[in-house]
Amino acid sequence: MSQPMPDDIDRPTSASGGDLPFCDAREAALAALEALDILDTPADENFDRLTRLATYICDAPVALVSLVDRQRQWFKSRVGFEPTETPLSQSVCAHAILQDGVTVIPDLTLDPRTSANTLVTAPPHIRFYAGAPLRDRSGNVLGTLCVIDTVPRPGGLTKRQTDALETLASQVMAQIELRGVVAERGELLRALSTAHERVSADLRQFSAMFDDAPSFMALLRGPDHVFEMVNRAYLGIIGRTDVVGKSVAQALPDAAEQGYLQLLDTVYRTGEAYTTSAARYDVQPKPGAPTIERYLDFIFQPIRDASGSVTGIFVEGFDVSARVLQMKRSDALLKLGDRIRLLTDVSAIAQVAAEVTAETLGAARAGIGTVDAVAETVELASNWCAPGTAELTGLYRFRDYGTFINDLKAGQAVIIQDVSADPRTRDKASQFDELGIAALVNLPVIEHGQIVLLAFVHYKTRRELTEEDIAFIRQVADRAQSAIARARAEEHQRILNLELSHRLKNTLATVQAIASQTLSGVSERPLVDTFLRRLHALASAHTVLLQQQWADAPLDEIVAGALGTLGIAHRVKASGPSLRLGATAALSSSLLLHELGTNALKYGALSNDTGQVELAWTIEDENGADSVVLRWRERGGPTVSAPTRRGFGSRLVGRGLLGMGGAQQLYAADGLVVRLSAPLAQLQSS
Repeated sequence: MSQPMPDDIDRPTSASGGDLPFCDAREAALAALEALDILDTPADENFDRLTRLATYICDAPVALVSLVDRQRQWFKSRVGFEPTETPLSQSVCAHAILQDGVTVIPDLTLDPRTSANTLVTAPPHIRFYAGAPLRDRSGNVLGTLCVIDTVPRPGGLTKRQTDALETLASQVMAQIELRGVVAERGELLRALSTAHERVSADLRQFSAMFDDAPSFMALLRGPDHVFEMVNRAYLGIIGRTDVVGKSVAQALPDAAEQGYLQLLDTVYRTGEAYTTSAARYDVQPKPGAPTIERYLDFIFQPIRDASGSVTGIFVEGFDVSARVLQMKRSDALLKLGDRIRLLTDVSAIAQVAAEVTAETLGAARAGIGTVDAVAETVELASNWCAPGTAELTGLYRFRDYGTFINDLKAGQAVIIQDVSADPRTRDKASQFDELGIAALVNLPVIEHGQIVLLAFVHYKTRRELTEEDIAFIRQVADRAQSAIARARAEEHQRILNLELSHRLKNTLATVQAIASQTLSGVSERPLVDTFLRRLHALASAHTVLLQQQWADAPLDEIVAGALGTLGIAHRVKASGPSLRLGATAALSSSLLLHELGTNALKYGALSNDTGQVELAWTIEDENGADSVVLRWRERGGPTVSAPTRRGFGSRLVGRGLLGMGGAQQLYAADGLVVRLSAPLAQLQSS
């Protein structure tokens, strides 16, 4: 509880004019501070190192060792803050020393204790504060080790940052206590030993925390970016250990070539942090070793001295290669599926598979070759090549380049990460050097148990393929083989369909000839002619479907074929959108149009020389679904009336386009009007 203060003691006030809390404990702390004789002493590098480390850990521009006196707070060490002291009325630490643990104020403008503080309302406009108490052995709080920012931090500090700030505060207190015991040698030695143990333990703790951090970290000093500190994760990224004391240009020439040295120069020159995500970094751990493709999220954070000048750069980030590469492989498989889905040419499928593999795994060249399994040769055609890579074409003998042809003939994918080391190719490494090939992937295409095609991927440098890369290659090979099998099956089915269709057409022609011969003596010729014309219309529709391989047929070709058999196509004005009908719908529509045309010739608009027929089809919405509506309208013919009896033709028209109804017939004074409709989906799938 707050106690009344003696009248002869000056009472500190807050920025808003009210008294700051004051008690007997505070008097004891002031007495202890005075006894230490530390106020207004020169700067000490031992303290300055700790404040700089606090800025690194808490990612803050300002850190202070603040000692709270009666009417002022004095700074034993300061980073990023010019004044050596401030009045107590401007002190946030005066509030922090009254708390047990670390005091965190995310936004000083929103806290009633600090909202009117002139350091908040006027330059330097501080907004965030976190302070750990400096507590001596007697429990007296002498001040704080604090970090300050000019922007609010709604989330405050992380737990690791809070723990680290408390640990640093204990180190600051250890330094203060070391000064206090200099006068007495024996006590000094004991305190020095204790403090040394504490500092050593803390340094070991910080070293372990730094070295074991899951993120990769490095501390670079000076404009040449000399490595001062690196942790294990960083060494794992770069693949080497001998970097401390060397500049980035010396230690990591591959990073310099990829533009990272230029980025460091920019951050050092401008003082602005650089942050990026999924940045590609190709690292070669040592000369001649395979190149490793990595993807990194990282930040280059400038480090400043007390004057605000940039003295170094702190590097921190995470290796996100696994996630990025998995996304690339997944996207590539989707792309492969999209590109080969409609392909029917085996060579085209193999070429796409090779290109997708090369683009995804960063290869230099990809393509296909025609294989002569007996002669053990491959003829390479046009290749896909990365920039700066020459095409490889012509005839090559497999045995001139090793023994891997044995695996290919067995239908196995060949993956060679280093031609100079793989037992299948190392004796022929010089031949591969002449072609600019250091690593390769070959995917065989087998027909009737024999290799006929080869999809290949080439690398200019040795390639360290991961298990995920190899699994991806096998997935590409499996999908390509499935597409090739599908294309072959479709080609085989197409040939069978053509053969069947030709035989069926010949059968129809035979039936037509037999019918003509058999019915030649029948006296009722009109009936015979009608039968033969209907048979001819069916054959005409069959011809259209045969041209479309019995898949589906264009409606305009069906119309032309059905009316062409009657010789009336020139007197029928046909129009409508492009539309394809399934095989069943095509046959029934052809017979229906033939009947309409026949009736028009006998009784309707086409029975004279001036009549015309308008035939139009549209796609319209009926009951919430697309339907095909076909309208037959006759004009200029004799007056027509409904027939008194229904023959085959009338019944056929009445059954509609699919034989399920949907037909309306109007015998108007100026000619017959017929409206036929059926669901579009059924017409196309029938």
